[in-house]
Amino acid sequence: MKEYIEGFFGRKSSIQRKVIIVYLLMAVLPIIIITFSASIIYYNSILKGAYSLVEQNTGQHGVVVQERMDALKGVMYELLINNECIKLADSINKGDEETLLVDGAAMETLLRRSVYTYQSIRSAAFIADNGQYVTYSKWYGSMNESIWSDPEQREEIYDKINKEQKLSFIASVNLSNTEGRDDYVIMMGYPVKHLKTKEQKGVLVMALDNDVLLFDEGDENQRNGKEESGITTVILNDEDRIIAGVPNAYLNKNYNAYLDDEFGNIKRISENRKKIEGTDWTIVNIIDTAVYRRDIYHLVSVVFILMITVTCFFFLIVFFTSRKYIGTIQKIAQGIHDYEGIGEDKINVDVNEKDELYVIVRQFNKMTERVNSLVEMLRQRNEEIKAAAISQKHAEIKALEAQINPHFLFNTLDSINWRAIEHDEEEISDMLGTLGSLLRYSVSNIDMEVVLEAEISWLKKYIFLQRDRFHNSFDCSYDITEEAMEFPIYKMLLQPIIENTILHAFEEVKEGGMIYVKAFVRPDKKLEIRIKDNGCGMDNEVIAEIKQEIEEKGPLNSKRIGISNVIHRLRIYYQEEAEIIVNSKLSEGSEFILIIPNRQKERKR
Repeated sequence: MKEYIEGFFGRKSSIQRKVIIVYLLMAVLPIIIITFSASIIYYNSILKGAYSLVEQNTGQHGVVVQERMDALKGVMYELLINNECIKLADSINKGDEETLLVDGAAMETLLRRSVYTYQSIRSAAFIADNGQYVTYSKWYGSMNESIWSDPEQREEIYDKINKEQKLSFIASVNLSNTEGRDDYVIMMGYPVKHLKTKEQKGVLVMALDNDVLLFDEGDENQRNGKEESGITTVILNDEDRIIAGVPNAYLNKNYNAYLDDEFGNIKRISENRKKIEGTDWTIVNIIDTAVYRRDIYHLVSVVFILMITVTCFFFLIVFFTSRKYIGTIQKIAQGIHDYEGIGEDKINVDVNEKDELYVIVRQFNKMTERVNSLVEMLRQRNEEIKAAAISQKHAEIKALEAQINPHFLFNTLDSINWRAIEHDEEEISDMLGTLGSLLRYSVSNIDMEVVLEAEISWLKKYIFLQRDRFHNSFDCSYDITEEAMEFPIYKMLLQPIIENTILHAFEEVKEGGMIYVKAFVRPDKKLEIRIKDNGCGMDNEVIAEIKQEIEEKGPLNSKRIGISNVIHRLRIYYQEEAEIIVNSKLSEGSEFILIIPNRQKERKR
């Protein structure tokens, strides 16, 4: 047995055995490590991409659903303020059987005319306070086929809407009155009242498709059990019951029970929730990580099979060739060992050109040439990336400079100003002149540097207009040294902070608001500007978000576009040399501190 092993693997200290062992260690183990590492990275990457996609889709889903609901609410409100609708409702509520037939037909015509063009509205009904009702349905030829013909169900819907006395929603109502046929809809209702006397006549109800809560056709596939992406979207009510996004069998079922039935182990899923404005409903995106793990397991299995196949194949090649070429392999190994992967180094081994190993040496030398070519290509690519980064900075600056055609604004303001002068409106003329001056300053060359004195002069005009707009509910004081007045800064850096203070810090202030602007040149020759107010201040959550944006260098924040604008422009113009510090407490005001270097002096050096 020992002789057989030595004959196959070579003696204990032989190069043949070392080559085989090294091959196994260098080929198999790295492949295993790389496979597992790549699998983990790939798994985390696709999960991260799925989470990001879900986050975007959830936001888009909420916007789309909100727009749909707003449009349907508009149909409802148009009927509620329609005098013809109110008169017919009053007549149906008070009239006898003869007038009911005529007015009922007129009401049905009005309902059909109002909702016919809206695919999401399945049917509409008016239920009078006296129990009489009129319906129009797109799907049901006979009223007996729908729940409107059932007095108990009509009364239940009427009571729910009448109790709320506002726009109400009743989710997952089975519109069909036929046994064995489910037709789930969302009921939207509102009391019908006289516009002046507010006397109630009954309630107006519309039956909406459940699809109105779904984002796109992919949700339809999900309800039919065809969703294979690992992402499931459902809509929940305030009691965590499912009202849309699942097969009918799960409608009105508890959310956790649905998870148990569909996913089994709850730990294998994660979810993202978003409220639908104007309702008690929530959009829930469920990510089934098992789907992604299944893909990873399949990938790993394929890689391992391929690894074993390739390893065995090359092992046999190594085994059968190592005996004959062991000496030459040592020389080649030494040449490879000496190769550092840089410069023009090549393997110089004395090998007969008729020998098979000569091909290895020749190909390795070609590979070194390709490596050198790739290194040069990467160097050029890095230069291109740097150029692209500079272009991106200019693009961001241009995006911040987006503005209306200044000639149009100036000509229009000038025309209005002359009108004001003709009518002896001197105050309006002064304000228009100030506004024109503000616009001329702000719409041109926003990336140009000016002295702080010019920026403060413009800021005073801006505050003059804002004080007039807010009925002099605040004032502004300035404490600026002469040296600071001559300090160069980029235009429009202070205005977003001042505007943020006026709109948010003094939101509930009627009088006594103060803004303090202080500026001086520090010993390190940097300009320090402090903008402080005595307004309502900010809570810790808002402060934390602003500081996080300062530290993480993320994209523009659409919630606080003004402050985000200042942060990004400081970063673009001054890189890491400028600082912005935020201090605030609720009911004690806020303070923004800007520390700006003198870039003109640096350029002169």
